[in-house]
Order: sequence, then C-alpha cells, then structure tokens
Amino acid sequence: MRMREADDLFFDVVSQIHMPAWSSGRVALAGDAAHATSFLSGQGSRVSLVGAYVLAGELAARADHTEAFTAYERITRGFVETNQALATTGGTFVTPTTQEMLDARNAALRDAASLTGDEGRAAHTGLVVPDYRHLG
Repeated sequence: MRMREADDLFFDVVSQIHMPAWSSGRVALAGDAAHATSFLSGQGSRVSLVGAYVLAGELAARADHTEAFTAYERITRGFVETNQALATTGGTFVTPTTQEMLDARNAALRDAASLTGDEGRAAHTGLVVPDYRHLG
C-alpha cells in the first residue's frame, strides 16, 4: 500500500537483446546494440570490449566487410550467448525474493571464493580472442 503513496518510486525493466544477426549490409552492431547481456550478468563491459576488439580485428584482417562481419559473429556468438545466460540463471542471487535467499546471498558475498562456479568460469574464459597484432 505504501508504494502507491510513495513520491520516490522507481521501476524499471531488466532486459536483454537477442538478435539473429549482428550485421546487415554495410552496418555491424557491437556491444549493447548487438547483444546486451543485462546488468544481472555483470558481463556487459567484458562482452562489449571483446566484441569491439574482434570486429575491429576482423575488419583489419579482411578486404571484404561481409567476410569480416561473418567472422566477427562466428568467433564471438558462443561467448556472448554464454554470458547472456548468466542473467537468467543468477537472477535470484542478484535479486533475492525471500529473507532466506537474501541471507544466503550475503553469506556467499562475504566468502568470495564460493562464487567461482564452473558456469562463471566458462563465461569469463570461454573465448580466446584472436591475436591481431600482426596487422598493425
């Protein structure tokens, strides 16, 4: 009931971008425009930087932009999808819905070593980016 009377209520939606392709014609998208991960994953900056790095590297490595766009997506799509999945599997950890879940989350945060599950590691280290240094 207090919510209806509050003068400082804030409400927002948590969402992700899932696109079937990240390019069309001579335009390629990167970062949140192509594949937002959601703040619940905690991986937005990482995924955006990796995507931008690979896109730039593939454009530098290939004369044909369509080949570069195809390579960019082939190289990064699995990594992006793994990171996007973190938001849907960890939502109750980030936004607990009961006092018990809140207590468990807080206890886990106090013991950071307990947060290194296999899923997180796969999302963080699931892609070895190509080395484009020879192009410069």
